[in-house]
Amino acid sequence: MRKFVIVVSLLLSSSVSFAQFLQKNEALEDLNEFKALMETESSYYQLSDFDFEARYQQIENKILPQDSIPIHFLAYEMEKIIGETIDRHASLRMEAFDEKEYETLGLHFPFVLSSLDGKVVALKEKKSKGEYEYYSKKYPYLKSINGLGMEEFIEHYAYRRKNSPKPAMLTDGLKDLRNIGELYFKQGNEGVKELDLVLTDGKRDKKLTLPLSEKRHSWVDLSSLRANEEMRSFYGDKDFDLTKLDKWLTDSIAYLAIPAMASYKHNSNIEPYLKATMQKYSDAKALVIDLRSNGGGTRDILNTLSDYLVQPEESPWVANVAYVRSDQRLDEDISSMQGRYLYNYNSDTLSDEDRKAIDAFNDGFETSLSFDETKFSHPFYMVLHSKEKPFTQSVYILVNEESFSAASVFTTALKGLSNVKIVGVTTNGSSGRSVYFNLKHSNINIRLSTMLSFQRNGKTLDGNGTEPDIVIERREEQIFGKKDTQLEDLVEWILTN
Repeated sequence: MRKFVIVVSLLLSSSVSFAQFLQKNEALEDLNEFKALMETESSYYQLSDFDFEARYQQIENKILPQDSIPIHFLAYEMEKIIGETIDRHASLRMEAFDEKEYETLGLHFPFVLSSLDGKVVALKEKKSKGEYEYYSKKYPYLKSINGLGMEEFIEHYAYRRKNSPKPAMLTDGLKDLRNIGELYFKQGNEGVKELDLVLTDGKRDKKLTLPLSEKRHSWVDLSSLRANEEMRSFYGDKDFDLTKLDKWLTDSIAYLAIPAMASYKHNSNIEPYLKATMQKYSDAKALVIDLRSNGGGTRDILNTLSDYLVQPEESPWVANVAYVRSDQRLDEDISSMQGRYLYNYNSDTLSDEDRKAIDAFNDGFETSLSFDETKFSHPFYMVLHSKEKPFTQSVYILVNEESFSAASVFTTALKGLSNVKIVGVTTNGSSGRSVYFNLKHSNINIRLSTMLSFQRNGKTLDGNGTEPDIVIERREEQIFGKKDTQLEDLVEWILTN
């Protein structure tokens, strides 16, 4: 309590615009509005065993002694609450927050951070663009920051990531650490100007103290389709040269990159291109579909490619089960679900054969988490079919911890098919049917998932992701930006198996 009073009084005496403050009664009203949204709209709120009521009371106790509070205090406290759920789409944004007013927000970690074999590695940029080397070759790993071990530091300060699948929590947490000044600011600590760091080789340690940097240091994975200059315009450019997406890796292994789950409304050429590509490589020994760092979008591409990847004997294939957050037991098609190719059991879109497949699937299907079904709709089903000439050869879907949203849906929807293997590392998961809300006084924008989305194994996508059938992690040369070792290792695996 005392610490908060000091922070608020310092802010009140600064030159910060009063428009960035709320009166006490306004802050309490917005907090209550947020609480109601979480209870009535959030799909994942009730799945958490966190004591939300106790946290709400703590926030109220901090607000009550004040005449006014900074909007950002309320926003960050709400963000921490959202972080206690597994909702990976959830986010919070302040519409009129002026970051320039706060020096700490412009300070960054003093060197580049990445991960290797589950450990945090300290890197620095080489003069050659896109390549890296160890910050200290003798002590390559970062062990602690200001006395906190890396896992503990990420969980406490990069709290938005704490319920992500483990590989995503580390990668996304390290992205957050790039803006370490912001992480300290969110915890009410604006005075941090330097860091006490411990580097290690696993046996011996090296201590150093470094100032925070005004430069933002980033590690970019050369395998990231999102970061690839040739690929990055795929999502929004209707004139994108689609032939850049496919190639032969060897004389028998074909490759198809999908940088984003683009909508056919944005580019009507994608669907005929995909169909032509599947025909083009119909004689390949194997097909690699690369979804690494694909941030999602729509399910259009999945709906098209599944026509080739689902084998006739496996069709219809129940790929995804979802429930809409509602205080009514909805049993009808909803447009936002139809756009995700999700339909209720009695939908006219589904055939009797589809319903038989759903019945057979439900005989063995059980959700890993229990939830109050009265607060959700009846289930919606995504059912895929074998429609075109099936691609009978082996298909390898290459993913990483940044394969998100519709890309993670693509991955889990096809996992388990007889000729499909998921390769790489566990995806980021998430499939939430996001809805945006604005709080009355602060105009804080809240994004919440309003759908429970389950994989075929009964696990939610959020918080779990989809595990690979074949684990292939980055090797050091990929961390250094020298070559795509994951793709090389996959090709080697295909050729030798």
